[in-house]
Amino acid sequence: MKRKQTVCLAALLALVAGCTMDAYDKGEGSYSLLRADFAEAYVGEDLKMRYFITDEGDSLPVDKPYSASWWQTPDSAYRTLMYYALMENGANYPYAKLMGITRVPTVVPHRQFFFEEGIKTDPVGLESAWLSSNRRYLNLGLLLKVGTTDDENAYHSIGVVADTLLAYPDSTHTLRLQLHHDQGGMPEYYSQRTFVSISTRDCQADTIQLTLNTFEGPVTKTFLLNP
Repeated sequence: MKRKQTVCLAALLALVAGCTMDAYDKGEGSYSLLRADFAEAYVGEDLKMRYFITDEGDSLPVDKPYSASWWQTPDSAYRTLMYYALMENGANYPYAKLMGITRVPTVVPHRQFFFEEGIKTDPVGLESAWLSSNRRYLNLGLLLKVGTTDDENAYHSIGVVADTLLAYPDSTHTLRLQLHHDQGGMPEYYSQRTFVSISTRDCQADTIQLTLNTFEGPVTKTFLLNP
C-alpha cells in the first residue's frame, strides 16, 4: 500500500471486531433488539470511545468507555459499524449498550498518479451501494473472492480513482470515480462480504458517478451529493 491511496483487506477479509467485548450473540436473548448502524466513533485522549454519531445524525453516549486495538490516534473519529441496544436512563436520555464494533475500511478518492503500480480493476460482487444520510460517505457492500493461503503477501487492495470532473452549463459538476481493486494473489474459492466507505467530504461536485468492474461486467452507479 503506497501513499495511503488504498486499504488492504487481510487474509479471509474478516471484519475486525476489535473492541474489548466478545462478538455479539445472534440468539433470542437480551440481544434480540440489536440495532446496527454505520457511525463515527469518537476516541478521546485516552484512546477510549465514550460516544458515537450515526449516519442519521444521532449522537449516542455508550454505557461505558470502550477501546479497540485499531484505535491508535487520540482525539480522532473512526468509521465503524455499531451493534447495540438503545437504552434509556431514569431521565429518559437514550444511550447505547454496545454488543459489538466492526471497523469499516474508508478510502479517499485520489488522482490516477497516486497509484504508482497502476489501476487494477479485478472484479468484485456488488451487493449494495448507498449514500449515507449525512452525505459524508458512499458505502459499498462488496463480495470479494477469498480462500485459505499460506502466502502472507496475499490480500485484497481497494482504492478509488478520481477520474474526471464534468462541468455543465447550469454550473453543476459531476465527479466520475473508478473503483480500484487488486485481487493481490488471494485465492478465489468463495465469496465473503465486506463493507467499504468512500469519503465524499472533499468531493467538490453535485453528483458522483462510481464505476465498478463486477463479475457480470462494468456497473456505474450515480449519487446526488447536493439535492
